[in-house]
Amino acid sequence: MEMKDMIVEYHKMRPSQIVKRRTELPVAYMGVGTIEWHGLHNPIGLDGLKANGIACYLAKRLGGIVMPTQYWGDNRKEIAELEFDPKVNPWIPPQIDDHTLVIAELMQLDKNKFLKDAERCTQLGGWRLWIELMVRTLFQIETLGFEKVVIIPGHYPLFTPLQNAIAKYKEDGGACKVLMLTDQMYSDNGKSGDHAAMFETSLMMALYPELVDINELGSDLNKIPVGVLGDDPRVYASKEFGFQVLKKFEEIVSNFIKS
Repeated sequence: MEMKDMIVEYHKMRPSQIVKRRTELPVAYMGVGTIEWHGLHNPIGLDGLKANGIACYLAKRLGGIVMPTQYWGDNRKEIAELEFDPKVNPWIPPQIDDHTLVIAELMQLDKNKFLKDAERCTQLGGWRLWIELMVRTLFQIETLGFEKVVIIPGHYPLFTPLQNAIAKYKEDGGACKVLMLTDQMYSDNGKSGDHAAMFETSLMMALYPELVDINELGSDLNKIPVGVLGDDPRVYASKEFGFQVLKKFEEIVSNFIKS
């Protein structure tokens, strides 16, 4: 069987396939993401797609099984539709205008509804529900016979709540060893990664080339793409760089599996 035809996703496998693969290597991979704007050139579900694509890439090369991706239950206050404004977030360069209204207009949606949903999330505890969901998920994965878990958060605001969930899982007696694999681990200084720019777009080109259309961004390089933060993907993104990132992730996870 060619690697591209290999079935490694838990929900697509028959019991005998699961038992065989889990016995060979009791490692589970899981992507976590959200539904969020990632430029005109990328799919809205990039965070989860990227994470699941990385998980499948690793499982096919190193062994193990990929669990279903988690998209829902996040804090809707921390999404590009509300945060892509230099007046709201200091990490948005001042030369970038408020893109939140433009994103809403392009999606033909009402920004006020995003604000209302964000306020509702805040009143209900922000990340509380998502953290509890992840703790339960980790225990379920442990119950299904796995000894190590590689969790890949595709959405950067997930990092801290995921760390909190892993800590709670351990505190409550969780036995699996857990690795949180992030885009920032690609570089030695922890500064890799972006939002829908060179880094994320390159990974999408490597994993899902059919879902990316750089031409949607236009050819005027003086015009900053809406909701894109980082090196211009029209100039710098490539599938070659995407595969370079994947190879580094493979090295990191291989060392974790052997530990």
